[in-house]
Amino acid sequence: MICNNINTVLLAVVVLAGCGGKANPEPAKPAASTELSPALAPLAWWLGDWKGEGNTEHWVAAAGAIYGVALHDHGTFEVMIIDDAEGGGPADGVLRMFAMPGGEKSVLFTHVSHTAESAVFGNPDHDDPKTIEYARTAKGLTAKLKSASGTHITFDFLAVPHLAAPELEAADLAFAADAKARGAEGWASWFAPDGWMWRKTGKIEGAAIAETMKPLLSSGTLAWAPIASGTAGTLGYTVGKATFTGTAPDDHWKSSYVTLWKQQPDGAWKVLFDTGRGVNEP
Repeated sequence: MICNNINTVLLAVVVLAGCGGKANPEPAKPAASTELSPALAPLAWWLGDWKGEGNTEHWVAAAGAIYGVALHDHGTFEVMIIDDAEGGGPADGVLRMFAMPGGEKSVLFTHVSHTAESAVFGNPDHDDPKTIEYARTAKGLTAKLKSASGTHITFDFLAVPHLAAPELEAADLAFAADAKARGAEGWASWFAPDGWMWRKTGKIEGAAIAETMKPLLSSGTLAWAPIASGTAGTLGYTVGKATFTGTAPDDHWKSSYVTLWKQQPDGAWKVLFDTGRGVNEP
């Protein structure tokens, strides 16, 4: 989705939205609206699971943010996050879409407009696309990208029933238990050799994963649990909620997260990518 010309837009949107497929009579069921902030509540129509040609896309609400995960059959992915604050600070009601193709540095698209079943986000300073529009249809969703030249590319994809991945939810809980028991060492042990985290400081990988997490995990307890999951081939995801309770009385916070998982040659699931959002203050 985040690219420099209209041809690469076409390739990335296949990951983002996909097209084609057979109609499914069962509509996707949105996640509980209680997970949405008041500003995000009008986007409840967006939540659910969707099927394109060669990919699936999943939109999940968690603790006041919306996470979008696109899983491509060829082993690529994209993460998108919609929030109404910069992250962890006071919610200002301004909707923002953070697009992270391949889990790399995010590109910010801000809210332009929305209706009862559509939403448009834009970034006039970005090369291509300039705007991203999603809309609910009778069978699923459409994704429309507008280029710098004004050309629109539209992709249709269909609603599908949600299929959870119990093996990934179990792995996520074991990941949390290991981090609680062994701190940064336990946390880092769950990452694939090519895995990384994305934080405000940027991409964190290799030995830096444990180094980054050590101060936090040695000063309190970070607990989390998934609320949604899914797989596509050797890739999968969990979305969930977390709490941190520090040893200092006032050191505590809540967050939500998305973790991308990659199945290893031995069949085990390891973390490929991890990021999250602080719960916005009222």
